[in-house]
Amino acid sequence: MTGIPPTWTWGSSTTISLSPTLGSRISAQLAQVTLPEPAVCSLYFQASAKITNPDKTSVGAFTLNLNQGIGRVTIPRQVTFAGQPSDQSPLEWTMPFVPLHALAVDVECTGDFRDSDGGEIDLSIYLLVSPITRIPMAGKMQFGMSVPGEADALDDELRTDLEDESPTTQEVMSQEADHRVHGDAGDDDGGDDPQQAPAWMLELVDALSQRLGRMPNRGELRAAVKRYRERAARRGR
Repeated sequence: MTGIPPTWTWGSSTTISLSPTLGSRISAQLAQVTLPEPAVCSLYFQASAKITNPDKTSVGAFTLNLNQGIGRVTIPRQVTFAGQPSDQSPLEWTMPFVPLHALAVDVECTGDFRDSDGGEIDLSIYLLVSPITRIPMAGKMQFGMSVPGEADALDDELRTDLEDESPTTQEVMSQEADHRVHGDAGDDDGGDDPQQAPAWMLELVDALSQRLGRMPNRGELRAAVKRYRERAARRGR
């Protein structure tokens, strides 16, 4: 991770008002920011309300709409606060560790006026974007999700690489046969490659297979190898 220049920190504020004459619902844009590079940020939001007649007027719902852009995708996020902020209680909210490159924010507010002479609601709203970390890039990097069909192409390319490196079916079957022979018959004679059965053992397997009409099992192969070595020992004496 690399440091963040202080100039990347970004803030915005706005003021909106509601009243029976102005309307009980209002929306406004709060932020439109693009960072020099994608970064992980902390978002701090604050809203306070000044209500002229709190007995007859209150905030119905306050909604924060965020469009969080990173690479080729924009993620919409919506947070709604019911009955907040109140006249004596400001609203504070923090969203940490948000990856983004661009950010657009707008707010919506509805007022609950129980009387035509309910007074007015004045909202002061603040937003602070504080980058925490950024990703060091030696070259240009692409961020975001793959476009339709791109993931399929990547899968096909990966599958091709894996198939080139994987053994064939014939090689796998040959290795399994060698493992059965080596694992049950013990060490070979003559110091051959440990991955290759000696010629006499392969001939013994072929002879047993022809006689039995099938591949010999472990017990049959173990007994045949024992007889072969006993005969070889007698001939040597």
